[in-house]
Amino acid sequence: MLEQAADALNRQDYKTAGKLIAVLVADKPDDHQVQLYAAKLQEATNKLDNALDIYRLLLQHGLNHKITTEARQGVQRIEAIQAQQRANAIACARAGIEDNIEPGFLILEPISQEQKQIVIERFAGIMNIDPYSARLQLPSRGWRLYRVGPMGELEFYRDQFLQAGIPCFCVAQQSIQQMYTFNVSHFQSFQPKATIVCTDDRSELRTFNFNWSEVTQIVTGMLPIFEEVMEIDARNRTHRKPRTLDYVEICDLQLRDRRSIFRLCSQTYDFCDYKQLITQNRTQFTGDLSTQLSGDLSGLLNGQKIPSTSRDNWKNLMSQIREQVAEMPTQGNFTPFAETAIGYTELLGHINPHLELLRRADSHWDRAFHLYSSISMCKD
Repeated sequence: MLEQAADALNRQDYKTAGKLIAVLVADKPDDHQVQLYAAKLQEATNKLDNALDIYRLLLQHGLNHKITTEARQGVQRIEAIQAQQRANAIACARAGIEDNIEPGFLILEPISQEQKQIVIERFAGIMNIDPYSARLQLPSRGWRLYRVGPMGELEFYRDQFLQAGIPCFCVAQQSIQQMYTFNVSHFQSFQPKATIVCTDDRSELRTFNFNWSEVTQIVTGMLPIFEEVMEIDARNRTHRKPRTLDYVEICDLQLRDRRSIFRLCSQTYDFCDYKQLITQNRTQFTGDLSTQLSGDLSGLLNGQKIPSTSRDNWKNLMSQIREQVAEMPTQGNFTPFAETAIGYTELLGHINPHLELLRRADSHWDRAFHLYSSISMCKD
């Protein structure tokens, strides 16, 4: 029957060959010769990914020189065909975006180690790289800013990745530029609606009211504060070295229908405006309010002592916000994304971070966070 299957393949009678090989695979699933003919049938019927998987499996065994040689030749044929297909598709994609030079971003989403083992070969084939490099480029912890370029080309790669089982998505730069970002100075009230005082891009104070149900997502992150410190090496020589001394916490409230991001920062949020909040909640206090206000302005808020440190104040503020948006999704895996985005220095140099932190030198981490939050808002 094996000879009949080989003869049917030679005659390009794939229907007959398929029936014969199906019987052979059922009877002898571990027979390498049968597997080789099954791969040839898959290749002949343009099921290249299936054929490639079988050929590579045969190469791993390497028991028979003839079978190994034919399997290696099969891999080379299919890789050449796929490379040409990719080149043609990229050429078509580029031709289709000649009138649209707006760049975009291709983001790889995290993938489990088990799934990574399955898709490594496919990813390596799409990008024409070796499997080791493919393993390093597929993220496991969080988003990876993988490619920047014309949207047509990025969408081509996105479709290829999704077909290969690699989670990813694209976002156009124009979508990010159409959003508004405001720096929150402080909340005036939390209920029944949120009332916030913030500054716009021109540093003008503005007041906004919104229902908490309008918040579609919360994005959080921690930005490092770098300082140069003096170190003494083994030869007793001093030299300067950058070191992370602290972190600034950021929380973005995203209102997608308004195309707006309200950005809170632990370093710039105004925690000193206690009197107004206390006055709004005076019915919850007992005793003489004037006596309470004449003393320590660490005071009382909602019947409780206001924390005395900035970190405690920020923690309390975040607790109050989470009480209002307990059901809303939170995107908080910023650091892995930033570690890949920092390499795109030219791109980040053109991004307004919408942050004014107290630091000695500007940092691309601020711009990376704005990019991360904006992409999160545009993802769907």
